[in-house]
Amino acid sequence: MIIVLGWFLVPAAVLASPPRPPGWRRVAPGLEFARWDAAATVRTGSGKVALLRVDPRRYAFRVLAAPRGRSGFTAEQWRHQSGALAVFNAGQYTVDGAYLGLLIQDGRARGHLIRRLEALFLAEPDEPSLPPARVLDLRYTAFDLKTNPYRQAAQSLMLLDRFGHIRVRRSPRVAHRTLVAEDTRGRILVLVTEGGHTLWELARFLARSPLHLREVMCMDGGPESQLDIRVGEFAYQQFGGPSGSPELLPWPPPPLPAALGVFPR
Repeated sequence: MIIVLGWFLVPAAVLASPPRPPGWRRVAPGLEFARWDAAATVRTGSGKVALLRVDPRRYAFRVLAAPRGRSGFTAEQWRHQSGALAVFNAGQYTVDGAYLGLLIQDGRARGHLIRRLEALFLAEPDEPSLPPARVLDLRYTAFDLKTNPYRQAAQSLMLLDRFGHIRVRRSPRVAHRTLVAEDTRGRILVLVTEGGHTLWELARFLARSPLHLREVMCMDGGPESQLDIRVGEFAYQQFGGPSGSPELLPWPPPPLPAALGVFPR
C-alpha cells in the first residue's frame, strides 16, 4: 500500500506502528552500539542504521580539521591519525571543500555562523556546570560566539526539534545520511544509515522512535556520510555511496575536510 503525500510517495509502513527499540551492545562503559532496523523508510540498499550512543561525561568530542588548502582524510584515516575511538563526518562543505558554517576546533573559530543552518553541535565547555556536549537549536536558543564557552563546535541543518517538528522540506532526494542527536538524558547519538533515505521520511521515522530524542541535526550525506569505530576488539565501518547511483553502490570514500572524533576522557 502506498499513501500519497504532496507530490511524492511515502510507504505506508512509515505511518504504521512505531519503530521497535534497537538492541544495544555495550562496547565500553558509557559507549553503546546498535544496528537498528529502519527498513520502513529505506529507498535503496540496506535498511539498517548504525547507532553509536555516547555518554559525554565519559567521552570527549573533538573537531578534526585539515589545514586550509588541504583536502583532509577519510573517517578511517582521521581515526588512525588522531587516536580517536570513533570518527564521523561533521557538517557540510562547498564544492571546493570549504566548511559551510561555523567550526570551532580547540577554541579557535573557523568559518562563520550561517543563520539558515539552525543546528550547532557543541562540546567541551570551559564551565563545568554546563552539559559536556549538546545539540543547540538556533531557532529557539541564542548563541553568541564572543561569549561561547564551548571549545568544539560544528554547524549544520536541524532535522527534528524538541517539539517533534520536522525542519526539512519534503524532497525525493535519496542518499546515505549522518545524523547527530541529543536524547532526553543528555546522551549523544550518532546515526549513520547503511542505505539511502530521504531526509523527511527519516525524520518522521525518528519522531516516532523509542530513542527519546530531543534534537536531531543532519550532517552531510552521500559519499561524505562516514563512520569508523574501533574500541578494543569491536570495529564497525560505514561509508556512503554517491547519491546519483541507483543502488548506492560501494564507492571510494572521499576525504573529509572536517570530522568529529570521540575520545576517552
